Amino acid sequence: MAEEQSKSTNEQSQKLAVKLPGEIKLEDLKKSSGKETQQVEVITGEKAELTQTTEDELREQYIAVLIGEREVAFLIKNIDGIIDIQKIIPVPGLPPYVLGVCNVRGEVTSIVDLKIILGFPAKKAHSTSRRFRSAEKILILRGELYSVGFVVDSVMDVVRVADRDVIRISREDKELSRINFCAKGLFARPGEENTGSDVVLIDTAKLLNTKELRQFQ
Repeated sequence: MAEEQSKSTNEQSQKLAVKLPGEIKLEDLKKSSGKETQQVEVITGEKAELTQTTEDELREQYIAVLIGEREVAFLIKNIDGIIDIQKIIPVPGLPPYVLGVCNVRGEVTSIVDLKIILGFPAKKAHSTSRRFRSAEKILILRGELYSVGFVVDSVMDVVRVADRDVIRISREDKELSRINFCAKGLFARPGEENTGSDVVLIDTAKLLNTKELRQFQ
């Protein structure tokens, strides 16, 4: 069993190491987000020894992205890739939230406007300029049976979240209560508590299982 898990981890690492032109390498993001572990001294009575703290092991890694005026985050393990905007070919007859399809690593991948799915406001006029469009990326989420690409306005950073850090979305929050169907909750970066800049943590399985996205199975 351990050998199979190790093999699976190695295969996943090799997969993430494949980098398309303009693609963000997920391993680089994880490395740049801070120390992976810390060393602490443990007193055993007769001697002191160094051991790795398990604090970070209890935290899940998310990649935070900007969608309109809101930051949302997806578990890194659910992300199949982050690439520059490709040529998206419109497909007649599909709902307005489906922007079209594009070729990603030789696979025809449906590209979806996540702002419409989540009910977020459209981008402001100034953000359609070339400068802002240059930061746009396509984030590929892979489910059990299929993958979908979502256009995001920019990639922010990696956040590490423990269960105790997740804030439940209030029903009184008119803007966010409607996305409870696919949200785990909110996360406030250290030092940014009560600033209104919380990150929405997305449950990938629930998002991909919505009626709008089930058609891609």
